[in-house]
Amino acid sequence: MVTPFDREGDVNWTELRKLVRMLLAEGADGFYVTGSTGECFLLTDEERIKIASVVVETAEGKVPVIAHVGKIGAAQAAHLAKEVEKAGVSAVSSVPPFYYDFQFEEIIDYYKAVSDAVELPLVVYNFPQFSGVTINAENLRKITDCCRVEGLKYTDSNLYELERIRRAFPELKIMYGQDEAFLYALPVGVDGAIGSTYNFMLKKYKRILTAYQDGDMKLAEEIQHEACSIIDALLKIRDITAEKYLLKRKKIDCGDCRAPFKKITDEEKALLDRIGSLD
Repeated sequence: MVTPFDREGDVNWTELRKLVRMLLAEGADGFYVTGSTGECFLLTDEERIKIASVVVETAEGKVPVIAHVGKIGAAQAAHLAKEVEKAGVSAVSSVPPFYYDFQFEEIIDYYKAVSDAVELPLVVYNFPQFSGVTINAENLRKITDCCRVEGLKYTDSNLYELERIRRAFPELKIMYGQDEAFLYALPVGVDGAIGSTYNFMLKKYKRILTAYQDGDMKLAEEIQHEACSIIDALLKIRDITAEKYLLKRKKIDCGDCRAPFKKITDEEKALLDRIGSLD
């Protein structure tokens, strides 16, 4: 989920609740909050905890809520995990600790600290493009051996490695994280997907899934191509910035991203206004 902000740059709780209700109405099977798309590292801990609480409250137990608690420090991530557990989330998730080029043994210790801090399942978040750490079939085993891992958010284009993980961990809930290749991850056997563009075109991806399940690959590919053409436009700007602007079409005012992200320009708005149906 994106994090809506008001004109003063504070979290817009009214719009956050509206976004939850809209996505539930469009068929969302769950929520992943305060992740990359939610501008997690630009939020205070207090904001991250309250976002988790508000989403849980608004979802009314209809779907699970996963809270991303990623930090560089193990103790800080563990503390955040404890607080969102109190808020009622269904699971906690984290990217590997980054910036300091940690050894993998140190990364394992980080995940163990988070897992040991709560009774909740852990969803490991593999996003090597941003974290600089690659989770693969071999090193994931080192984490699962000592942590209560029940899920993996896999945001990488390496479908071969994804297939290896699927074979090695048949019981693991694997959520694919690259929206532009959603259709092509389905045959690998993913259990679902977590992505930023589902904020504003969830219906399109639900249609892809239905077509795939019905065996209509031609239709599934056509809709995936529609989604990718929209993603092409987003990437000419910045995906989160563009996604927040497009949500205005759905009567959700998410404001701007927090600094140092720049505000969307009139030229960028004009490009996005040319995008066709989001459904």
